Order: sequence, then C-alpha cells, then structure tokens
Amino acid sequence: MKKITKTLAFALAFIIMLAPVSVLSSLEAEAAGKWVSSWATSIVDSSASVASLNLQDIIPARSTIRIELKVTTGGSKLRFKFSNEHGAAPIVINEATVAKTVGTAQADIDPDTAQAITFNRGASSVSIPKGTTIWSDAIDYKTEALDALSVSLYFENSTYITSAGLSNARTFLGLRSVFREDISQCYAADIYSSREVNISSSSITYHTTPFLAEIDSYDPTGKGAAAVFIGDSTLVNDTYLYFAEKLVKAGVTNVSVVNEAVVANKLLSDGTGVIGNLYGDALIDRFERDALNLSGVKYIFVKIGLNDILHQFSKSMGADVPHPTAKEIIEGYKTLVEKAHAKGIKIYFFTKTPWKGYERAFLGQTGDIVWTKEMQNMCDELDKWIKTNKLADGYIDCWPLANPADPYALCPSFTPDGAHLTKIASIALADLIPVKYVGVTKTGIDTAAKINKVNPYKEKNQIKEDMNKPPETTRPPETTTKPSETTTRPPENTTKPENTTGTVTEAPSTTVPMYNGQVTVPDIGNDYPVITEPYLGNMGVKPEYNIDENLPTTLGTGSKGIFFVLILFGVVSVTGAMLFLHIGRKKEEDF
Repeated sequence: MKKITKTLAFALAFIIMLAPVSVLSSLEAEAAGKWVSSWATSIVDSSASVASLNLQDIIPARSTIRIELKVTTGGSKLRFKFSNEHGAAPIVINEATVAKTVGTAQADIDPDTAQAITFNRGASSVSIPKGTTIWSDAIDYKTEALDALSVSLYFENSTYITSAGLSNARTFLGLRSVFREDISQCYAADIYSSREVNISSSSITYHTTPFLAEIDSYDPTGKGAAAVFIGDSTLVNDTYLYFAEKLVKAGVTNVSVVNEAVVANKLLSDGTGVIGNLYGDALIDRFERDALNLSGVKYIFVKIGLNDILHQFSKSMGADVPHPTAKEIIEGYKTLVEKAHAKGIKIYFFTKTPWKGYERAFLGQTGDIVWTKEMQNMCDELDKWIKTNKLADGYIDCWPLANPADPYALCPSFTPDGAHLTKIASIALADLIPVKYVGVTKTGIDTAAKINKVNPYKEKNQIKEDMNKPPETTRPPETTTKPSETTTRPPENTTKPENTTGTVTEAPSTTVPMYNGQVTVPDIGNDYPVITEPYLGNMGVKPEYNIDENLPTTLGTGSKGIFFVLILFGVVSVTGAMLFLHIGRKKEEDF
C-alpha cells in the first residue's frame, strides 16, 4: 500500500512539474501568431440627408442589416471592430453573427456556417457609447484568403446610421417579417431587401457600411502583413481587391490588402460643403487611425492631393476651402512619410490619374469643376516630387491610363465621368503596382487582366493605331455636265463664260484636314508626350448617322419653287374653306 502511495505521489509530482512547461508551450504558440487586418473601411459621418442623394439613414426597429464583404487573408480566428464615432447617442447591437456568403443573390448565406459574434467575454449584445469604437471577442472561425463573408447585425430599436464607411462592402436591410421564425434573426438565410443601403450621386454609387470598421484575421504563423490603400475617390473602387486576387492566385496568402479610401477626401483639410461630412477628415489627420494603427500593417499606398487642388477651384466650395500651394501639399506628403517610417512601415505614392473632362456633377449640376492648365500644372508639380523624391519607398506611375490623344485625360473606357475609374481601369491600375512593393519576389505571376480575362488597353491601342494612320486622301471631283435648262442661275463665285454652251464646271470640293498621326506614344513613360493636334480618329469618313444626301436641303429655292409654293397654298386654302362651309351647313341642318 505504501509503495502504491509513493508511486502515485511521484506521478502527481511529475505531472505538476510538467504542467508549467505545457502551459508555457501553449502561450509561446499563441505569442507566435499575430492579428492582421483582413478587411477595413474608413468611417465617416454619414448622417447627411440631401434630397438628390439616395441615403438610407435609419434602421427600423426589429430589423437586421447584413454586410457582405471579402477578407483578403485567411486565419484561424476573427475579431470585429465596430464604430459609433459620429453618433449623438449610444447604439445597441442586440445580436451579431458571421457566416459564409453563397451565391450571387442579395444577402444569401450558408446557415450551417453561421456563428455568433460575442462581446465582453461572451455577451450576445453590446452598447457602444457615442464617439467610441469597440472590439468584439475573438472567435474561432477559419477563413481563407478572398472568402466572402456576411456580417449580420440585429437591432431591437430603431437606430440612426451616423457612422459608416462608403466602400468595400454591400449592405442589405431586412425586416422581421421576412425572417424564418424557427431560428435566430441573424441566422436567417432569406434576408432580402427592396434595395441596398447606399448613397448614389450622378454615375457613382457608394455602398454604405454601417458601424463595421475593421475585421482582423488571426495568423498563427505570425508571418502575415497588411498592405493599406488610402486616398480619395479615385481609389474608392476594387483596385485593392484585384491586387489581392493577383497575389492569392500566385500562392501569396500571407499579405492582406485593405482599402481606406474616402470619396472627395483631401490631404490637408476636412470635407467642406452641404455633404462635406461624407468627405471625411483630412488624410493627414486620419492617417494614424486608418493606416498606421491597423493590425499588422507593413505597407501603405497613398493616392491623395487631387482634391486639395480641385476643390479650391470649385464653384460650390472654392470660397470655403483652404487654397494650399503644390509646395504645401508636398510638405504634407513628407509628413506622411515621416510618420510611416517612424513605425517601420514602407510607404508608396500613386501619381495623379488624368482627369481632364471631369466637371463634377454637384447635386445634379455639372460644371462645378472644369479642367484648366493652371490646375494641371499643380498636379504635375506634385507628380514630379512623387517620381523624384528620395524619401518615400517608391511610386506607382498612372501614366499608362492616359488617353494617347490627350495625356491629361483618361481613356474613355477607363472612366464614367472623366475622373473616377471603371472596373477595367481598376484592373489596369492593380497591374501597375509592383508586387515587390509588398515583399513578393516570386516571378511569373499572372496579371489581374489575365485572371479576369480582359484587355484593358484594347481601346488605347486602337486610338494609337488610328493616330498613326496616314491621312486619308480624296480624289479630285469629276467634271459634270448639266443641261442649261435645269440651271436657273449660275453658281456663286463662278464667272459665266461669254460663249454659253449650256455647261457649268463645278468648283473643287474642300475636305476638313485630318490629324496626321505622326506622334509616337510610348506605353509607359516618365514624361507626357507633347501633342499639339486633337485626336480626330477617322475624320473624313462619312459617319453612318449622316443625313441622306438625296434629301433636299432647302424647299422652293428659285422662282419656280416660289410659284409652286403659292399654288399649293392656294389649293389648300380653297379646299379648307369649302370643307368649313360644308361642315357649318351640316351642323345647322342637325340643329
């Protein structure tokens, strides 16, 4: 008995002795991992309500919003950051879940993948005080890079949307009546809405993302890193997703790409005007929150400064915004570099995308901003610094997106309005970013264009081809003979021969001169080519919509024409009078 007791005591002592080692190993394994931001959006004050904008600014009581998005890196856990930064009162989220998105229908999820998001160590609901942000609990939820997720938030009471992002996700509103009652509100697979929650203006739609600011994925290897795109509305598109997709398709899954661009954002000053709150804080002020402080950030890509120039020349804002010089904007760039490098983060700048032709449709009225050489010169001064400075870690030249016929304008297929980018332009821009900027040395990586099976430069190549065509020549007109009796008077500027033979020789026709296309435009270059002639395409070729030349261009020219018109007028007048008398007599008989 004593031997058994001694043996048990020895075993127990051995287990106790090993326990700290086991716990320490577990803690070491946990410490080896890291949180990496896998999705984000910049939160702005979204409480504006203007008649010409389609703004859903309230969530009805007992309703759920479902936010569809893509994470750009995977992990073993997730955590969620919610914001009430611009709220006037606390907001209460009564329930929250995450699920995998399936199909292409609005708010369609796989219910089997749904899992509760908890707060404060297990609570299903949370109250977020005004002016603050909170993080959820970390939850075990395995994801892969480019997984489509749906985050659902249930609100028992009506809630104003005062803090929201305007990009990188789509949000749908569902009322209680559409939910299946046998399961939780947020787990419903059929949360359909009559329309998406968004803000629409002119040709651009901005997708509202209420309260959700960031999603982090837990990388157990600790090797993950985040690349942050930050800037103005020329980045409020899917460029970041196309770049992320290119990395993932090449097997690079430890670099996330998130987007913190804000519509109409400026570097040095806050948004101004009727809906200026939607334009966000000055980037130099929000840089720490939206870039430097994101989890795992290692690379930052900046595209900003255009609105600092454009807005000061705007008819609606010019009197109310600061008027910085190009040198002052460049000083702002230097500040961004200093802040990034102080935290060991690499920073890259995009040059300005061309914008000639953009007129800014403010509240439905175009012409609020019009391109001038003075404004372009300021843009060029900024781009010169971006290309030549020795402070930043590199730059992305947006010159290839320019129209060969006018280097200050985008190719027509690249823009819906002259400044913002279409899908195909976003794909092209993603391919202009060197993958080495995010630490990728792998070669043979497919382009975003190849992955998406498009040729972004098809139109640009056609324009260059048209420009380089030799000018079309026209054959000299043939001399025609017309009977003298059909000619009522000699043509103008023609001297009638003294010995009339009944023939008239027509004067040679003139053609509009066409651009000779002698300029050779490189695909990529540091300097814009000088083009002094406008692009006229195939001018000289009769368009299909021309008026048929067989139709008369005038009616009743000459004395015969006037006589014909008088006869026609007389016949119509007599006929009308006789008809009027007949109808009057008939009415009298009926009476």
